[in-house]
Amino acid sequence: MFSTAGVLDLWSNYLRKKFSIPNDQIVNCDDCVAKPPIFAGGLSVDKDKLFLKFIANENPFVLEIQFLEGNLMILTSENQLDVSDSQKGIVQFKEIENQAITRIVNDPKDRWICMELTHGLQLWIKGFGKMGNVILRDTTNNSVKQMFRLSQKSDWGFVFPSLNPSQWYTRSLKPLDNKPKVSESLSSGPMIEVNTILPDTVLNQRNKQFSIEVLCHEQRAFIRQYYFKRNKDQMIAVLEKKIKLLSKILSETNHRMQEIATRRSNKELGDILLTHAHSLRPGLSKALVTDYFTQQRIWIKLNATLSAVENANKYYGKAKNERIESQKIQEKYHITLAQITDFQYQLETVKNATDLKAIKTIQKIVKPLGLKSQEPLPYKLYECMGYQIWLGKNNKSNDQMLKLSQKNDLWLHAKDVSGSHVIIKKKGVDYPKAVVNFAAQLAAKNSKAKNQAIVPVIVVLRKYVSKPKQAALGEVRILKEDCIDAFLDIVY
Repeated sequence: MFSTAGVLDLWSNYLRKKFSIPNDQIVNCDDCVAKPPIFAGGLSVDKDKLFLKFIANENPFVLEIQFLEGNLMILTSENQLDVSDSQKGIVQFKEIENQAITRIVNDPKDRWICMELTHGLQLWIKGFGKMGNVILRDTTNNSVKQMFRLSQKSDWGFVFPSLNPSQWYTRSLKPLDNKPKVSESLSSGPMIEVNTILPDTVLNQRNKQFSIEVLCHEQRAFIRQYYFKRNKDQMIAVLEKKIKLLSKILSETNHRMQEIATRRSNKELGDILLTHAHSLRPGLSKALVTDYFTQQRIWIKLNATLSAVENANKYYGKAKNERIESQKIQEKYHITLAQITDFQYQLETVKNATDLKAIKTIQKIVKPLGLKSQEPLPYKLYECMGYQIWLGKNNKSNDQMLKLSQKNDLWLHAKDVSGSHVIIKKKGVDYPKAVVNFAAQLAAKNSKAKNQAIVPVIVVLRKYVSKPKQAALGEVRILKEDCIDAFLDIVY
């Protein structure tokens, strides 16, 4: 889509120009007269959107990276990522903040961009279809220190391409029907292949050069269309489901109305009983009497503990309830019919809509399919150096955290005292000492030992913590145990 080799090559050239870094040249930060470009910070506002801030030639600029169903999109952004923004999301790639960018490398025929930084670190932006991601690599031990899309677990073992152009190769398309081979290499302008969802746009014109501004314009138009179509499809599904459900209710209501209209009236049965009351002896559970409405002999059920008159009064009571039920069923029928008519009108409006504005009013009424009102998180969320830290609210939430966490997350708890469970979500190979110390202080402050200056805290991988059967809320078994000291500032 927008993460083809040609598009990423265009972005690479744009960044080199922005950073004043020539092609295939490493910037020596010690010899630079002007300040080298630096990575100023990253911030995610949700699991599919990431902002990366850079400072080049003393001017800040921000890239917005979106993943639509995993597909990578890079855009320029007017967002400056100031201090107030950091409180609205999660800080990403804290380890490389204020580090200089020495080189930008990309294979023109592959779908990745590599930004080389100091201390052997590299920031990779990779397309790879629905497997897109942003990864921080440590070349000193060839490991992944952090990545943005944690759902891409295979990226922890990602095999990074070589940055040596001599190891890149030219691929060619296989000939069809004995036609000559067609080179896939790019000419002076990028060759873009885009999904047919974007007809008649500049991106579908092969061998046509275009600017980053045009690319971003087309991408934003696509994003608007993508979310409009997704919302429209969700609303259509919800409305069709509602209409189907209401139609079933309408059918059942109509059946009930017909049943009441055709069955024998309880008032008539009461009248018949009163007519024969003098001939009915007490203790009968049913009576065979003449129906003077039809001149037929019929059986009428009786309560053996009641007299004939009392049984007749019981049928009169049922008749009164029967009238109330009939009125309510008729009201329900007309209300349901009106709702179906209204939803059918809304459905037709949504189907004919061509933009989000046309369905905005209906969207406020109709909830997206499958979305329930969000329940509060069972933990308090903290962030330290880009790592998510969960703090249990109570014993029940401690158990819920245990179920939600992964086996290689880090679990912490104040030793030998009751307190909240703490979990550090895994991001890289190792957990930074500062992050572990921060989490240990959280565990200590939220325990019965919070008034001590030094609190021993258990630190162990989540896979060594289990929940015994029939154990009390918050109670766990630890198979392996390591401890560190948490130092608290105690005011006496």
